[in-house]
Amino acid sequence: MKLHSNPWLRTAYARLWVRAKSIYGEPLWVAVNIGFPFFTSFSLTMVYRAYGLNSFTGFAILGGVMISFWGNVLWSMASQFNWDKQVGLFEIYITSPAPISAILVGMSLGGILGTAPSAAMVALLGWVIFHPPINAVWPAVISVFALTLASLYAMGMALSSLYLAYGREADSVNEALHEPVSLISGVYFPSTGGFSPFPLAVQAGASLIPLTLGMDALRRTLFFGQGFGELYLDLELLALAVMGVVLLFASSKALKFLENKGRRTGTIAVRQR
Repeated sequence: MKLHSNPWLRTAYARLWVRAKSIYGEPLWVAVNIGFPFFTSFSLTMVYRAYGLNSFTGFAILGGVMISFWGNVLWSMASQFNWDKQVGLFEIYITSPAPISAILVGMSLGGILGTAPSAAMVALLGWVIFHPPINAVWPAVISVFALTLASLYAMGMALSSLYLAYGREADSVNEALHEPVSLISGVYFPSTGGFSPFPLAVQAGASLIPLTLGMDALRRTLFFGQGFGELYLDLELLALAVMGVVLLFASSKALKFLENKGRRTGTIAVRQR
């Protein structure tokens, strides 16, 4: 099926192009996207080295890569519809024939494409400077990475409907979520398993976050040489896939409800200051 003959694909492509273009249209954002995660990774890598844990330096670099995507999910996915609502764009979305689901998927793919070069630069600089030991099973690494991003951006889609309904609190919720989730999900250190500093109850709660399972699975496949067939890794892959499907379904239902409400009553398009 050709792209120009399918409205859903045309909408997704248009939103993808705008999102990817906007990220690199401002040089300052490019510097921030690289600098913020890199310097955080740099400092934590030095902490690992100071305690003689050179074999764990890769954890900090991997965290710098994944925190870029986590920030993009919160600030460019979950919040985007609320921001569009404040400037009047969401009114255009719900009155146009463009499918809302295609707009969300386009935003997700554009966010991934826009963030990927910055994340790759953090990984490259970290590897060149610190030379972390890697024992990777690349097919498993690629599968885990893809499933982690899919579930994370599905989570961003689900949050976008909540933020749209509770607009003025969106930025505050983001501020409240960013650092605590980064901590308990183990972005820079293992937060589940035998190396975790957290009690079992906290580990169980953290495992409900896609980023937690994704980080643990990435460490297993990148640094510990685990591949398909390892029971715990296979369970994490299955859980990530299930999370992605459930969150995608939930976001679709929630946005359909809000879209119908907006078309019927007009209240969803009311801007809140």
